[in-house]
Parts: sequence; C-alpha cells; structure tokens
Amino acid sequence: MAALWVLIYHAWVYVTPQEILFNVLGSTIRVHTFFSLGWAGVQLLFVLSGFLLTLPYARANAGLAEKPKLLRYLIKRVSRVFPAYYLQLLVLVLIAWFISREWLVDISELFQYLLMLFVPPPIGLGSPWAVNGVWWTLPIELSFYLLLPLLSFLASRRHKLVLIVASMLSMVCWRWYIVGVLEPASQVPVWTYQLPGSMDTFGLGMLGAVLHVQYWEQRERIAQYQNWLMGLLCLTPFVFIFLGIWMAEKYETYWTVSSIFFLWTPIFGSAVLIIILNCAQNQWLTNKLLANKIVLYLGTVSYGMYLWHAPIGQWLLDSPLIASMEGYQFPRMALLMFCGSLLLASISWRLVEARAIALARKH
Repeated sequence: MAALWVLIYHAWVYVTPQEILFNVLGSTIRVHTFFSLGWAGVQLLFVLSGFLLTLPYARANAGLAEKPKLLRYLIKRVSRVFPAYYLQLLVLVLIAWFISREWLVDISELFQYLLMLFVPPPIGLGSPWAVNGVWWTLPIELSFYLLLPLLSFLASRRHKLVLIVASMLSMVCWRWYIVGVLEPASQVPVWTYQLPGSMDTFGLGMLGAVLHVQYWEQRERIAQYQNWLMGLLCLTPFVFIFLGIWMAEKYETYWTVSSIFFLWTPIFGSAVLIIILNCAQNQWLTNKLLANKIVLYLGTVSYGMYLWHAPIGQWLLDSPLIASMEGYQFPRMALLMFCGSLLLASISWRLVEARAIALARKH
C-alpha cells in the first residue's frame, strides 16, 4: 500500500498535477488531495519498519525470546535492501551506456553509490534525481537498521515513555535546526527527513512493538487493549481526512518552522500505528482486506515496485504512450507505471531478492 501510494503520487506529479473534483450529494470531494499526499507512503513504511524490526527486541526484553544476534540481524537487513538496488543500478547503467555511450555513474562517485550515500554533501551525493529520485529515502531506512540494535534497550515496557519522548525530541530538534538554522534551500526535504528527522515515525513503530508484546502477547489487560484499539481504529478515517484538509490548506508553509511541519507526520504515524496494531491481532476484517493473496504478493514485491516505478515513469513521459496522448494523461500513466513496475519487481524478486534472502537465512 505504501509503495502504491508513492507510485500514484509520482504519476500525478509527472503529468503535471491537476485538481480532480467530484460532486457527491452537493459536496465537492477533492480526490487529488489523496494523490498529492502519496509521499506519506514513505512515512507509512517507516512506522511499519519500526514495528516489525523492533518486535524481536521487545520480545527479548520481555523475557519471551532470545535477543537477536547482531551479525545475523545485519546480514538479513543487508540481504533485503542491497541486492535489488544493485540489480537496478547495474541495469540503469547498462541501458544508459547502450543508448548514449556514456556512464550514468561517475567512477569517482561509485563508492557513494555502492553504499547508498544519498545524503547531502559533503557526506554523500545528495538526492540522485538524475538516476532515480526515490533512492534518497534508502539511506534513511538503512540508518535505522544500523541504529536499532543500539536503541533496542528502549524497547521495553519500562522505557515506553523515554522511547517516544526521545523520538519526538529528535525529530523536533533536527527539523528545527535544518529549516530554522541551516536552511540548505535546494536540499531541505533530503536533509529534513534524514534519520533524526524521521525518528517520530520510526519511534512510533518501535512503541507499537512494545505495546503489542505487553498487551497482546503477554495478555495484559487484553480485553481493554482490544476495545481501545477498535475504538481508535474507528477514528482513523477522520484523522486522515483532517490531515488531508490541513495539508491542502497549509502546504505552502510546510517547509517552515510551523505547527504542520512538526505535527503532521507524528499524527499521521499514530493513525498508521493504530491500523498496524489492529492488523497484528489477526482480526477477520483486516485479514480479508490486507492479508489476501493479491495484497500479500504485492507486499512481497513492493520494494522492487518502489525502486522501479520512477524510472518507468520518466521513460513513459517521453514515449508515444503518454507524450502523444490527448486529454488527461494521469489515469494511463498510473496504470502503465503500475504494470511496468510490477513486472520488473516480480523479475527482481525471483532472480535476486528471494535468493539473497534465502541465502541470508541459512547463516
């Protein structure tokens, strides 16, 4: 779902963003608001990553399992993100060479590309828009992988408050420093969402793992816990509607020292976490909606879809399929980007990703 949301957002942006309005029972529904917020799919992923990767540590801290071994943990994380990325990097470099006889990646920057150093200079290369714009989010996720073992002691019921307060303070201080002090105008988004500035969503996911272990797996006040989660789940649609309206009205002030800049992603992440915690209980409704065969397969290849949709979209813009099309191009663009990225993601999964993961699990 996160990858598809980002895909739809980029399809909407690539063909020149337009308002999409529907009148229903006298009320105007701004469908384009949903598309314009597709970048939040990355925030959704951060909450989910924080939850899933922290679960083993939360169980260990609760005395339910052994603590994950560091080397094994790192091998599994590397096997998940690097093989698909390396495959795409190789394919894009070869395609560029055969078309223009030029190297897409400068040899002096090869080291940074191999380590995903798409962070602002002087540490890294900045955002790799010329190759694949979505790559700039990869080192954020990778940074969390590296930091999590050091923060794992916070994944316990005794440290819940410290965990969430520290995560929020990290986000607030980092974003304030970037926008209020540093202000690298061309790199604000890239700088802002580096790991310290994204710890609100990662931290919420980590908190969710602790809550799930304490109340669901250890069966502490479980009936009350379930009732609270179900009640909060009913409120999440209203939270998302509020966030959409808020962003539509205040988007021009988002990259400033403003309330929306510091509050939007934590509120969004909290609503996402409520959905995740309800799904983690294996409820009938959430299983039917989010654990059916189609969604499970899309989830399996979603990393590849995330990697490939942007290059496919850029190619489609110059192809007759989109360039010569009359009328609004967005529906066709979104459909073709989806089909193309799904095909390449499936190939990537079968040829590289699944094999790398299987190999990592043997060690």
